[in-house]
Amino acid sequence: MISVHSFAYDARSCQIKKEKLIEQLYYAKKYNNTHRIEGLNRAFARLNQQCAQYVKK
Repeated sequence: MISVHSFAYDARSCQIKKEKLIEQLYYAKKYNNTHRIEGLNRAFARLNQQCAQYVKK
């Protein structure tokens, strides 16, 4: 059974996920992995959209 909390987003979890994506993006760019870069950019955009309500503008 999947918990609703496993899909929850809060400001801290969003920040952690963004940091991990940025780190992965760094390595993908370092090794010129274009497919990985594209995928990570999509994931980053999706994360920003999901976490938008927690980010102070």
